[in-house]
Amino acid sequence: MIEGWLSLRVRNPQEAGAWYERLGLQIVGGRPDVGTIVIGTQKRGRIVVLIPGEPLEHPERLQIHLAVENVDAEYEKLVRAGIEFSEPPKDMPWQWRHAYTQDPSGHVVELCSPLPSARDVDSTLMR
Repeated sequence: MIEGWLSLRVRNPQEAGAWYERLGLQIVGGRPDVGTIVIGTQKRGRIVVLIPGEPLEHPERLQIHLAVENVDAEYEKLVRAGIEFSEPPKDMPWQWRHAYTQDPSGHVVELCSPLPSARDVDSTLMR
């Protein structure tokens, strides 16, 4: 089995980690000696490693998809918590519903959940 994660260079891992915590993820590790923060969930482990450094020249070209049970409920909860979204949830042609925001470094973060009519849902996404 192959498992993995995404590493992102960000100017301020602490700020980015706090933002991802507001999104509902947890800090699950890190290396204080090099300034990294690992975010994810206790159940699934690491998702993203935040590394101090210069972000991508076009961070908006990187998209992080986070599957949630109910995109509309998560969107409303996060808006009340002060998370800004570029657009409200909407149905996509591939039968998923998405809401888009950006982390402090400008990476696109998508909350998504399958529509009832979706046929290609990977059941592991929603566990």
